[in-house]
Amino acid sequence: MLKLGKSTIKKHLKNLTREELEAEILNITRIYPIIQEHYFSILFPDSEEVLEKYKKIIEKEFGHHKGEILRYPIVKQAIKDFSNVSTNKEQIAELMIFTVECGVDFTLSYGDIDEKFYRTISSIYEQALKYIVDNQLEEEFVDRCNELTQSSQGIGWGFGDWMMELYSDYLGHMDEEEDLK
Repeated sequence: MLKLGKSTIKKHLKNLTREELEAEILNITRIYPIIQEHYFSILFPDSEEVLEKYKKIIEKEFGHHKGEILRYPIVKQAIKDFSNVSTNKEQIAELMIFTVECGVDFTLSYGDIDEKFYRTISSIYEQALKYIVDNQLEEEFVDRCNELTQSSQGIGWGFGDWMMELYSDYLGHMDEEEDLK
C-alpha cells in the first residue's frame, strides 16, 4: 500500500490557495462518505443520524438468519468506524453498549452460542466500560450496564460471570455510592 508521510501532505496543502483547499476537502467528502460522516458529526454533534446508521449495521449482523455465523469483523469495524467519525463521546459509548445488548439478546433468543461469541461480546463490554469510565460517563450508563450484567446471568461458557466481574471492576463503586445515599 502506498503511504504518504504527514510532511509530504502538509507541503502539498501549504501550496494550495484557500479556494483550492476548500475544493480539495469538498472533493474528498464527495468521494469518501466516511469523511462526510465525520464532518456531519462535527457540525451536528447531537444528531443521532450517523449513530443510527452504525446501529443498523450492528443490528443487521445480529439479525442474520439463525444458522449463520455472526461476522465479528463487521461488528467490530462498525464500532471502530463510528469511533473515528464521531466526536460525541456519549454516542460512542452508546454504540458499544448497544452492541453488547444485541449480543445478550441474541443468545437469550437463540440459546447457547460458542466461546468465541462470548469472548467477543465480553471484550466489547470491557472496552465500553473502560471508555465510559475514561470519559466520565458512568452516570449516563450505570443503569444499562447493571441491567446488561443482570440479564447475562445464567448464560453459558461463564459469560454471566465475566460480565459481572467486568461490571464490578469498572462500575462497582457506583453501586457502593448508591448504597450510601
